[in-house]
Amino acid sequence: MGAQTVPARPSRRAYIDWLRGVAVLIMIMWHSIDSWTLTIGRDSFAFKTVIFLAGWAAPLFLFLAGVSVPLAGVARMARGLDRHAASRLIQRRGWEVFVLAHLFRLQSFLLNPHASWNGLLKPDILNILGLAIVFAAFAWGRARTTRELVWWLIVPSAIIAGVLTPLAPTWWWPTLLHPRLEGYIRVVNNNAVFSLFPTAAYLLVGAFVGTLVAAHDDRDGRFQRQMARWGAVLLAAGGLVALVPWPRAIGFWTDPIAIVAWRIGAMMLMMTLSWRWLLHRETSASDPLIVFGRTSLFVYWVHVELAYGNVSYPLHHALPLPWSVLAYAGLTAGMLWLARVWMRRPAGPIVPVHMAAAVE
Repeated sequence: MGAQTVPARPSRRAYIDWLRGVAVLIMIMWHSIDSWTLTIGRDSFAFKTVIFLAGWAAPLFLFLAGVSVPLAGVARMARGLDRHAASRLIQRRGWEVFVLAHLFRLQSFLLNPHASWNGLLKPDILNILGLAIVFAAFAWGRARTTRELVWWLIVPSAIIAGVLTPLAPTWWWPTLLHPRLEGYIRVVNNNAVFSLFPTAAYLLVGAFVGTLVAAHDDRDGRFQRQMARWGAVLLAAGGLVALVPWPRAIGFWTDPIAIVAWRIGAMMLMMTLSWRWLLHRETSASDPLIVFGRTSLFVYWVHVELAYGNVSYPLHHALPLPWSVLAYAGLTAGMLWLARVWMRRPAGPIVPVHMAAAVE
């Protein structure tokens, strides 16, 4: 069967899938290189560059998952559901992701004989993703105007980034919680990989952007230029605030929100650039980045075990960086093959609604 060409107004917004595919490449890069590269020499410029690039994977996944929340809601409303029913369905998907996060940890425990029971509840990206989707879907279901969306999505994002993120490390009461529950509030002593603050802010802002995307035609260049301008403003403003040597009392409040702002601005620009890149190009369902974008949860699930699990144990911290990069290329090629096989399943590709860019 030949590759199917995505039409001018596709049932999926191809540029969002494509950009999510970029995030998948970054994700595989970091997990493989982090696991397989020698521990010595990690202070080199090359490895620091890898770390910088790796820092974009999680925010980009969260942001794009947020963009997909209203797109999925609009798709369900087009099939006859009212706004509240569509919201409840997406909230349920968010809870499913939260459960999947724990199943993923259970799988890692069962496949690794040296794993600890304590790791089963360790908050990671899927935990935060699921909970943030639940709130974003709840907020979208109750906000019908742009002003209401600002109050439900942008204001909470600003509070998370500008208030809760700097304050959370100073609170005493989270010490009363189990360390894994404290991990949802702040990362201390390896009790979590990601916490809600500030990572949930990326998804909530993404949901706001998604409502604007859903309201405009895919080929609306004016809207994309407006989004690029706002992205540039956020990128510049956040970058300038982050670079100013504020007194410690002021920087305590400004640094977290500045970092979130310039990252969101950069990701909005990335969306416009990916839209522009694909605007006059034929995109196929078999294009590697679109395949990765549409199977991102499957790729995440499989490649983490391949990178960190017993399957690749002889490679763990055994390779110089150039060889790790070569091994990363091999893992990426293997994951692309598996992702294509997964998409050809008789039941079709499993693309959870929280990860999809569908406007069916």
